[in-house]
Amino acid sequence: MRTGDVDGVFAGARLVEAEYRVAPALHAAVEPPAATAHWQNERLELWAATQAPSLARAAAARAIGVAEAQVILHPMLSGGSFGAALEVDVVEQAAILAKQLRRPVQLAWSRGEALLHDRVRPPARARMAARLAPNGAILAWRARIAVPATGREMAIRLLPDDPLRRLASIFPAGADGYATSGAVPPYRLGASEVWHHPVALDLPTGHLRGGADGYTAFFTECFLDELARVAGTEPMSYRVGLLGGEPRLARCLTTVAALGGWSGGVPGSGQGIACHRMAGSMIAVLAEAGFDGAGRPSVDRLVAAVDCGRAINPDIVRQQIEGGLIFGTATTQGAAAHYQDGLASIRRYGDVALPTLADAPEITVELMTSTADPGGVGDLGVSAVAPAIANALFAAGGTRWRHLPFRSA
Repeated sequence: MRTGDVDGVFAGARLVEAEYRVAPALHAAVEPPAATAHWQNERLELWAATQAPSLARAAAARAIGVAEAQVILHPMLSGGSFGAALEVDVVEQAAILAKQLRRPVQLAWSRGEALLHDRVRPPARARMAARLAPNGAILAWRARIAVPATGREMAIRLLPDDPLRRLASIFPAGADGYATSGAVPPYRLGASEVWHHPVALDLPTGHLRGGADGYTAFFTECFLDELARVAGTEPMSYRVGLLGGEPRLARCLTTVAALGGWSGGVPGSGQGIACHRMAGSMIAVLAEAGFDGAGRPSVDRLVAAVDCGRAINPDIVRQQIEGGLIFGTATTQGAAAHYQDGLASIRRYGDVALPTLADAPEITVELMTSTADPGGVGDLGVSAVAPAIANALFAAGGTRWRHLPFRSA
């Protein structure tokens, strides 16, 4: 994405620059992959917890060399997969075993296998640069994001027979819209560029709840906070002043500030703020964070204001946002993949460092009254949590946390 002449505005100017890194993130789903299969009368019957029944059915048919019409799939309720149940490996394995053994087969991966073979949210790195006017306005903005082309990888893996999948081979070097989703800031910018630098890694990647917005919002909102400090402006007011074309997002910011008792993010306050838009919905998050006795980051409180358009079922919306906030907190505190000698080194659930009831933050969610069309909420809660917490940790200790998760920084 490019608007205006960024190189010309940057030429000879003093720039504000920062670099951010995000480690691979695990799904760590409560329910490991599992499937039940039965081959009889030249027909395969499957029971599986899948988020993509048609993909799973087609994959099972390919795996055993039969027509899709010979496969019956019963989609089961998934015990929380966060995108892991889009994959079809366990369905293919169960189908092959059932046909070869000619008897019912139930296949379940162990926790170690699920973590070992997890298709993680990809690692990413961003180099951010901006030039500010004397009044704090952003004259030019540049984001260079290095991340694997996960969208293209998933299309090749999961949609081998889809005509649209062939587009990926036509433009192999093009920017991946999935891998950079949410990277274009909602703010008023003089000139701007967002670059995707596809990275070839021998690491299988896939979809994780929040998608790419889970790291692009971290890049954008942390950098916005840094620009506000350089401009000598209170971070919430600075954002609102740049949101002339996004009144719904500005309203979320002012609401969450009032609801959470925003103190301006002054040193020692331990308060940070961030906002994001995705899937037609808006969210602002205020975080209160600090450090425990061992000097490790801890999150005490999260307040969110959400405008998702007309909320058809407000209770479900609230539950989705609350779940997203906890999930986003998990990706800031732990849930990161580590590798040694080409293999994942985390094999146990306890090693993932997920939040527990004892250390989970207090959560408040405010749903804004809106007449806009309904937007998405399943991933929305994840997006703005990490930058809000990172900005809060800066306010608490004066150090910028530019690496997710914080425990590996």
